[in-house]
Amino acid sequence: MGKKEIYWTIQLICWSLYIIYTTSEYIYYKVNINTALISGLINLCIFIISTHLYYLAVNNKQIELFNWRKFIVFPILANFIISIIVYSINLFFWNITIPYSTNDNNTDFLGHVFCFTRTFRLIMPWFIFYHGIKFAKRSIHEERAKLEAEMHVKEIELVSLRSQLNPHFLFNSLNSIQSLTLTEPKLARDATMKLSDLLRVSLSFYDLRDITFQEELLLVKNYLDLEKMRFDERLNYKTDISKTVLMARVPPMSLQLLAENAVKHGISKLKNGGNITVFAHKKNNILIFGIQNTGTILADNSEHKTRKGIGLENLNKRLLINYGLKDALTIECENNIVTAQVSIPFKI
Repeated sequence: MGKKEIYWTIQLICWSLYIIYTTSEYIYYKVNINTALISGLINLCIFIISTHLYYLAVNNKQIELFNWRKFIVFPILANFIISIIVYSINLFFWNITIPYSTNDNNTDFLGHVFCFTRTFRLIMPWFIFYHGIKFAKRSIHEERAKLEAEMHVKEIELVSLRSQLNPHFLFNSLNSIQSLTLTEPKLARDATMKLSDLLRVSLSFYDLRDITFQEELLLVKNYLDLEKMRFDERLNYKTDISKTVLMARVPPMSLQLLAENAVKHGISKLKNGGNITVFAHKKNNILIFGIQNTGTILADNSEHKTRKGIGLENLNKRLLINYGLKDALTIECENNIVTAQVSIPFKI
């Protein structure tokens, strides 16, 4: 059923119920049945036509946006005009002044005022109902427009953040290869091949809002293999992944960024290197994944801490945009083991 059909259905039902009520009252107060029925039908036509004219007059004026003093004039004035028309017709054509008897021709001025006020009061719910719907529709429209605007801003910001990932990732990978070119040319060539494969895969992720954890994990493994060529025995890594999370959706390059930070700010700073563990599991419909690495967390006033924070701040913003979570990323250190962990809703 379309909007017009709904509108006319409500109009007919509401005013028919009102006319049934008033006609029954007429009959109760000894008004001639034929007179009561004719009066009721004429009143029904007046109500439907007059309220529809009001609807046409104010529908596109958005009077709900006016200040309340200016707005309230419209329904009160329209209600007054409709009430005076209906009451006058009933009085002068059929001498009906409910709740007074039609045989009483001595109704005083206050009596007419009382009867007119009663008619006015019984018609008022239509205006309250009509403008209540208009207010509700406008509120819903404004809320929807606000949400769409916020989503548009978030999408723009997300695209901007994604564009920062590729240079960051490429810079770190090229640094790894650079260190091999003089000492291990063959490894450098192999590393270049791996980087080429890695970039081909990773570039396809940047246009996506999310990917499966399995795809992200493959990217991380390739990256760690590339770094192991540079660090050799100084870098060892393992995975602790629950099979139930492989198809879960995660932001592209999220685990990858944690792996880069673990290598650059953890393993590379240690003379004897260290270990990396890639982990992921599900807990209470929450996907928890991250990186554990040998090392410590830098002091807040460290220059390297500031540089390190750029990538993590990027990830934090992406998690906030995608999930509305401010503390989705946590970093802790205990017994020289740094744990960088992301907790997001589990979605497939």
